[in-house]
Amino acid sequence: MSIACSEIVWLRGLLAKIGFPQSNPAPLHADNTSAIQIATNPVYHKRTKHIKVDCHYIREAVDKGVITLPHVSSDLQIADAFTKSMARRRHQFLVGKLMLLDLPASI
Repeated sequence: MSIACSEIVWLRGLLAKIGFPQSNPAPLHADNTSAIQIATNPVYHKRTKHIKVDCHYIREAVDKGVITLPHVSSDLQIADAFTKSMARRRHQFLVGKLMLLDLPASI
């Protein structure tokens, strides 16, 4: 999430420099509800004392309105088609979400 957040901040800065400032926060979809809660809740907990600079960076971006952290169910994580082994039906479902077409060869 930290790397994606830094990319969003960089892209927003680039767009602003070329004359296209963004007024709405960019959604950074995540499936880890614990990470979303930690990033959006500024309250210090004993279990979060090991959190590094990355979390504070994301929390700051959320507070400034640069990003939002909507939850995406693990069942709908399209990236899993590239990173995990799964049943054919599940793989076909996720690839279908990418809206890629396998065009037949011309005769």
